[in-house]
Amino acid sequence: MDDKYAYLTLSLLYMLAWAVVYWKSPWKKGMVKVGAVGGLMGVIAEVWYFRDYWRPPTLFGEAVAGIEDYLIGFALFGVGGYIHSSFTKLEIDYEKHTPAKNRDFFILFLLGCTSLTVFSVVLGIHSGYVTFLTFFFLSVYIWFQRPDLIHISIKSAFATLGISFLIYYVNFNLLFPHFWDKYGMLEKPVLGFRILNIPLSEMLWHFTWAMLCSMFRGYRNGVYYKNPKVLQA
Repeated sequence: MDDKYAYLTLSLLYMLAWAVVYWKSPWKKGMVKVGAVGGLMGVIAEVWYFRDYWRPPTLFGEAVAGIEDYLIGFALFGVGGYIHSSFTKLEIDYEKHTPAKNRDFFILFLLGCTSLTVFSVVLGIHSGYVTFLTFFFLSVYIWFQRPDLIHISIKSAFATLGISFLIYYVNFNLLFPHFWDKYGMLEKPVLGFRILNIPLSEMLWHFTWAMLCSMFRGYRNGVYYKNPKVLQA
């Protein structure tokens, strides 16, 4: 298969994961809305990543933002943000509901973008380091404000990590095993380490991203949940 389909295949595999989460999630409308915004962010994010992280071939050319970025952004916002709802019964606790934190959430968004821009673009620190550290510290910030969301954050991070590892194994071992050698820019400590030909940096990205975005709904909307009950087999 031609290399130009590698990123598209990755995106479609994540869309398959998104479909499974969507099928089992009780918050389908929210998942679609979040995904639409996530798709746009997937395109914008390449401003940071094409510089020093990777230069993947796409349907429109090498390192050219396109449909692949939108699809994977759409899928990752949905999977990371709603995977917890696909395997637990999360009932909203209306007695603890607080006003929405739209302003605080917007500030967190600006902090994330500023961190990536200043540390990566301006100071020249590799975007791989900057990204997962930014996601991690923003997660910790929310943990301190909403410790009740920690269990959702951690469970979502590990669940997304498992799904991502499976997707990456299929795409970069069975279909495009040479991809990271040709198109990756990860010749840095930690970032370049691979497990079954999967860059550790990618797994750190997906783990910390799910850790963060799984709390968006509860944090932004002031939603509290009752103790989750694991779905019976």
